[in-house]
Amino acid sequence: MMTFFRKLALLPVLLTLVKSDFPLDIEEPILRNNAGDEIYRLPEDLDPIHIKVEMTPYFEAEDNKEAFTFDGLVELTVQAVKDNVSSLVIHENVREILALTVTNTAGVPLALDLLRPFERIREHHFLKINLGEGITLVNSEIYKLSIQYIGNINETPLSRGVFRGSYKGSDGKIHWYAASHLQPTNSRQFFPCFDEPGFKSTFDIIVNRPENFTQTYSNMAIKEEISIGNRRKEIFYTTPRMSAYLVTVHISEEFTVIADNNNAAASYRILARPNAQGQGEYALQVGPPITRWLEEYFDIPYYTMAENMKNDQIASPDWASGATENWGLVSYRELRLLYEEGETNALDKMTIGTITAHELAHKWFGNLITCRWWDNVWINEGFASYFEYFAMDGVDPAMELEDQFNIRYLQSALSSDASASTRALKHTVNSPAQVTGHFSGISYTKGASFLLMLKHFLGESTFKKALNYFLVERAYQHAFPSDLFSSFEKAVEVDNVLSENLNISQIMRYWVEEPGYPVLNVNVDMANGNITLTQERFFISPSATQTQQVWPLPLTFTTGNNPDWNNLTPSHVMLGRTMEIQKDPGHEWVIFNVQQKGIYRVNYDTHTWEMIADALKNKDSNIHHLNKAQIVDDVFALMRSERMSYDLGFKVLDFLKEETNYYSWFPAISGFSWLRNRFLHLPDTLRQFDEILYDFLDAVIKDLGYDVEVGEPLTRTLNRFTVLSFACDIGHEGCVNNAITKFNALVADGISVNPNLRRHVFCQGLLNGGLEAWRFLYQRRLNSNNQADEAAMLRSLGCTTNEQAIQEYLQMILSDDLKAQDSVNAFTFLLMGNRGNAKIVLQFVKDNVESIVKKVVLPTWFANVLSNLAAYMDEDGLNDMEQWLRANQASVPSAQTGLSAIVSARANMRWGSDRAQTVLRAARGSATVAVPATVLLLTTSIALMLR
Repeated sequence: MMTFFRKLALLPVLLTLVKSDFPLDIEEPILRNNAGDEIYRLPEDLDPIHIKVEMTPYFEAEDNKEAFTFDGLVELTVQAVKDNVSSLVIHENVREILALTVTNTAGVPLALDLLRPFERIREHHFLKINLGEGITLVNSEIYKLSIQYIGNINETPLSRGVFRGSYKGSDGKIHWYAASHLQPTNSRQFFPCFDEPGFKSTFDIIVNRPENFTQTYSNMAIKEEISIGNRRKEIFYTTPRMSAYLVTVHISEEFTVIADNNNAAASYRILARPNAQGQGEYALQVGPPITRWLEEYFDIPYYTMAENMKNDQIASPDWASGATENWGLVSYRELRLLYEEGETNALDKMTIGTITAHELAHKWFGNLITCRWWDNVWINEGFASYFEYFAMDGVDPAMELEDQFNIRYLQSALSSDASASTRALKHTVNSPAQVTGHFSGISYTKGASFLLMLKHFLGESTFKKALNYFLVERAYQHAFPSDLFSSFEKAVEVDNVLSENLNISQIMRYWVEEPGYPVLNVNVDMANGNITLTQERFFISPSATQTQQVWPLPLTFTTGNNPDWNNLTPSHVMLGRTMEIQKDPGHEWVIFNVQQKGIYRVNYDTHTWEMIADALKNKDSNIHHLNKAQIVDDVFALMRSERMSYDLGFKVLDFLKEETNYYSWFPAISGFSWLRNRFLHLPDTLRQFDEILYDFLDAVIKDLGYDVEVGEPLTRTLNRFTVLSFACDIGHEGCVNNAITKFNALVADGISVNPNLRRHVFCQGLLNGGLEAWRFLYQRRLNSNNQADEAAMLRSLGCTTNEQAIQEYLQMILSDDLKAQDSVNAFTFLLMGNRGNAKIVLQFVKDNVESIVKKVVLPTWFANVLSNLAAYMDEDGLNDMEQWLRANQASVPSAQTGLSAIVSARANMRWGSDRAQTVLRAARGSATVAVPATVLLLTTSIALMLR
């Protein structure tokens, strides 16, 4: 097998081969910052070869230094790639620029403009260094730009850049630390740089930490330490060539290694606050095997990507996202890395595994190769999201992650991508706010789902080969989608897996550049076996204007008389709007999209749907559990989009009354919840609908029981976790009574509640308890040493109707007892726990706008507070909220977002009012299935012909 280094030696040859033998029709444009919306982009004048960053942090005021600032010195070694460059433009968003120089390779300073040696263009975060009159850079020459500056250690992780976090130590005191979180556009807060993913450099990091602090952690290990007064200079080994957003540091008094594989050649360590000892073992258990699995899959070993490469994972009590893939030091929010037996539930434990796989996959997709610009962030995130499930599945198949991908990622992609306002995987972004917004469900879930479809379309062998070509071809460089398409073209050509009329590059390009996805309409002629197919874009809104899009659609299907659930290789590729497929004549159901590996929904003619409904209720039909999940998810979407009547839809869903499988119930609960939320303003309708839902839930609750069984499959635990939470939320008597009994036993006798039952048990305990019950759980949360357990209790603390408890909960949100990263969720939990809390929350928001804005930091996060608030309001509350927002549009951030959310909330109420009786009748199953008018017309025509 060819080694990684031999492959790198062949890069120029491979590059020539791809560009000559497999040309692409369209070249990728490089956006520049000289016009229109591209003003946030750097000019392509310089190539940053190497950057040295030195920082001296201050946690307390020292001489003339302010607390929570740092002194910075950055030296950028750049190469001019154009002639006549008279100014150097880079990114910066630091506190103050103190001095700068530009020198040539001989160390001779270049004269700067006397009147304006540099300009800080703050709106676009540019630092423009102006050379003296008549002086320009020489193309291909090397220069060094040195900048002395002061930076901020920001107050919360939500500001990113370099921020301060804290935790309570074993000594009961608050301990501060500083960390960096630079993705996607926040490197410029740490040091002046080229803050775009396509610019890559090697980095030397130097930290002058306080002598009484423990060692600093960064991308690389420490090469040299020097004591200087009351500080210690730490000089780290040089990083691989990488984007600036991957630089990271973590400076603290006492963070330490809490789990270690003790393998010098392939080091893997878990780092955390010292009083988290014992919580890193599970992360250590899964991390090294995932790394090895990915190395084998890509045929590129991780530890040879750079000299002195390490693989540390650090648990940060404060972190703005779930985790971030910094090379050599991945940073996680604590609940996404630390597991404590008896305190962490199975879902959070599973997520530790999947997020670890996600971040480790980024070492290849995101770090080794990186999207040229954030318009194609799916190249980073789509691949990481795909391997999040499939790499972890390769390590622990018992978790069933290959199957769980369908209900947790693929169906989420179908939901996110169904609106008229959705965007394509490739989507133009420029400003930092636009960039951050593109780190969304589409980039992650649809990107990953596209790769799943591609793997089954081409076969895994060809899929793996294409990925290896791509990674070797673009190692340590940026990549466009066209580079990926070229690699797939080459692999398809080598393996000869597609017919000549199919162009894999064109197929991939369409799925990347077009928003949305199709619904496949299937009409079966039982007499002659002819299947007529049509495709059109699926919109969740019935009033959306249809487009002319036609997707290249790989198709799989199976039939009732001869079902085959394991052949996942597409038998046909639909390239036009319509298509006909011939099967054997016979009266049987057909099901398309076997095991749901394709990104499309399916809608059948009425008779076929009726046959599928009968088959679902017939246990001998053995319809695959992933196709049951697909059918449930599709039916709810088809009913909402008015492509299917509720009568027919609920006839198909009727099998759920006897169904106990996790894969069917996960999308079912989502669908039922959506309907139920439209009836919240109609108490009598809601009561009737809940009574109907009790019938649906009886069999699955009876099968699962109210207790976790030792050694049961993970999916059974997750099924109970989801089903009982829903059942208790809607007032299922057995669920509520059992939960209250368990909670009271905890309070009275200290009998621990299994972590996989705590969500509904704690919530019901507080809903049916008073202030003392609430304060009991509040104190239990303060005493917890595991962030996942704390998060579970925070959700439950919102389940109260006690006015004093509500006020104390709201004050908690603004206090230091709640981290900024949890603040928006905390508001939502109080609304979810009891809809009647919404008006109290509104008054609190009115009275504390400035404090809330300070706590949540980000404008989009405050907008979320307003949007969620509107979603839980009744009409009186909406009127009150609307009057307040209209009267204070100038002073309330995101007021317009709040007003739009009010419009949406009223539309949801109208929808529920208009359809309440239709849904209730259909859910009861008392209506006959309506025959579409087209079918009646066809029947009448045939009858006339036969007269």
